[in-house]
Amino acid sequence: MGNTIKRWECDPKLSDMVEHAGILYLAGQIPEDLAANTRGQTAEVLGLIDRLLAKAGSDKSKLLSAIIFISDMRDKPQIDEAWLAWADPRSAPARAVVEARLLSPDTRVEIVCTAAR
Repeated sequence: MGNTIKRWECDPKLSDMVEHAGILYLAGQIPEDLAANTRGQTAEVLGLIDRLLAKAGSDKSKLLSAIIFISDMRDKPQIDEAWLAWADPRSAPARAVVEARLLSPDTRVEIVCTAAR
Protein backbone atom coordinates (compact mmCIF):
# COMPACT_ATOMS: atom_id res chain seq x y z
CA MET A 1 0.00 0.00 0.00
CA GLY A 2 2.83 2.39 0.81
CA ASN A 3 2.03 6.00 0.03
CA THR A 4 -0.72 5.20 -2.47
CA ILE A 5 -3.87 7.24 -1.98
CA LYS A 6 -7.14 6.09 -3.56
CA ARG A 7 -10.26 8.25 -3.74
CA TRP A 8 -13.88 7.27 -4.37
CA GLU A 9 -16.84 9.33 -5.56
CA CYS A 10 -14.99 12.59 -6.01
CA ASP A 11 -16.13 16.01 -7.07
CA PRO A 12 -14.18 19.28 -7.02
CA LYS A 13 -15.10 19.82 -3.37
CA LEU A 14 -14.53 16.41 -1.74
CA SER A 15 -14.14 12.66 -2.00
CA ASP A 16 -16.76 10.54 -0.27
CA MET A 17 -14.01 8.13 0.77
CA VAL A 18 -10.21 8.19 0.76
CA GLU A 19 -7.90 5.27 1.46
CA HIS A 20 -4.32 5.57 2.67
CA ALA A 21 -2.18 2.86 4.26
CA GLY A 22 -5.17 0.52 4.60
CA ILE A 23 -7.35 3.06 6.43
CA LEU A 24 -10.60 4.31 4.90
CA TYR A 25 -11.68 7.85 5.73
CA LEU A 26 -15.32 8.59 4.94
CA ALA A 27 -16.60 12.11 4.46
CA GLY A 28 -19.70 13.11 6.36
CA GLN A 29 -22.62 11.10 5.00
CA ILE A 30 -26.05 12.71 5.04
CA PRO A 31 -29.49 11.38 4.10
CA GLU A 32 -31.35 12.18 0.90
CA ASP A 33 -34.79 11.57 2.42
CA LEU A 34 -35.13 14.66 4.57
CA ALA A 35 -38.80 13.92 5.26
CA ALA A 36 -37.82 10.82 7.26
CA ASN A 37 -37.59 10.95 11.05
CA THR A 38 -34.22 10.78 12.79
CA ARG A 39 -34.23 6.97 12.97
CA GLY A 40 -35.05 6.74 9.26
CA GLN A 41 -32.40 9.25 8.27
CA THR A 42 -29.84 7.42 10.41
CA ALA A 43 -30.70 4.06 8.83
CA GLU A 44 -30.31 5.60 5.38
CA VAL A 45 -26.90 7.06 6.25
CA LEU A 46 -25.74 3.74 7.69
CA GLY A 47 -26.72 2.12 4.38
CA LEU A 48 -24.59 4.70 2.55
CA ILE A 49 -21.67 3.82 4.80
CA ASP A 50 -22.18 0.10 4.03
CA ARG A 51 -22.14 0.85 0.31
CA LEU A 52 -18.95 2.92 0.47
CA LEU A 53 -17.11 0.41 2.63
CA ALA A 54 -18.08 -2.42 0.26
CA LYS A 55 -16.51 -0.50 -2.65
CA ALA A 56 -13.17 -0.76 -0.86
CA GLY A 57 -13.65 -4.39 0.20
CA SER A 58 -14.44 -3.49 3.81
CA ASP A 59 -17.52 -3.59 6.03
CA LYS A 60 -18.95 -2.25 9.29
CA SER A 61 -17.10 -4.86 11.36
CA LYS A 62 -13.90 -2.97 10.47
CA LEU A 63 -15.07 0.45 11.66
CA LEU A 64 -12.47 2.14 13.85
CA SER A 65 -14.37 5.30 14.78
CA ALA A 66 -17.59 7.14 14.10
CA ILE A 67 -18.64 10.69 14.88
CA ILE A 68 -22.38 11.18 14.68
CA PHE A 69 -23.57 14.76 14.34
CA ILE A 70 -27.24 15.32 15.20
CA SER A 71 -29.34 18.45 15.01
CA ASP A 72 -31.08 17.84 18.35
CA MET A 73 -29.63 15.77 21.19
CA ARG A 74 -33.17 14.80 22.22
CA ASP A 75 -33.16 12.58 19.10
CA LYS A 76 -30.22 10.50 20.35
CA PRO A 77 -32.45 7.53 21.35
CA GLN A 78 -33.60 7.27 17.71
CA ILE A 79 -29.99 7.37 16.54
CA ASP A 80 -29.08 4.65 19.02
CA GLU A 81 -32.01 2.46 17.86
CA ALA A 82 -30.89 2.61 14.24
CA TRP A 83 -27.23 2.17 15.20
CA LEU A 84 -27.87 -0.89 17.38
CA ALA A 85 -30.02 -2.50 14.66
CA TRP A 86 -27.14 -2.01 12.18
CA ALA A 87 -23.87 -2.29 14.10
CA ASP A 88 -21.79 -5.42 14.56
CA PRO A 89 -22.01 -5.91 18.36
CA ARG A 90 -18.64 -7.69 18.43
CA SER A 91 -16.86 -4.86 16.64
CA ALA A 92 -18.05 -1.62 18.21
CA PRO A 93 -15.96 1.36 17.05
CA ALA A 94 -14.97 4.33 19.13
CA ARG A 95 -18.01 6.59 18.83
CA ALA A 96 -19.17 10.08 19.75
CA VAL A 97 -22.51 11.83 19.29
CA VAL A 98 -22.34 15.61 18.95
CA GLU A 99 -25.14 18.15 18.57
CA ALA A 100 -24.47 20.51 15.67
CA ARG A 101 -26.15 22.73 13.10
CA LEU A 102 -26.28 20.59 9.96
CA LEU A 103 -26.62 21.23 6.22
CA SER A 104 -30.30 22.18 6.35
CA PRO A 105 -33.00 22.46 9.02
CA ASP A 106 -34.42 19.11 7.82
CA THR A 107 -31.08 17.26 8.00
CA ARG A 108 -31.15 15.43 11.31
CA VAL A 109 -27.95 13.37 11.15
CA GLU A 110 -24.51 13.27 9.54
CA ILE A 111 -21.96 10.53 10.19
CA VAL A 112 -18.19 10.69 9.68
CA CYS A 113 -16.21 7.48 10.16
CA THR A 114 -12.94 5.68 9.60
CA ALA A 115 -12.44 1.99 8.95
CA ALA A 116 -9.73 -0.53 8.21
CA ARG A 117 -9.76 -2.04 4.76
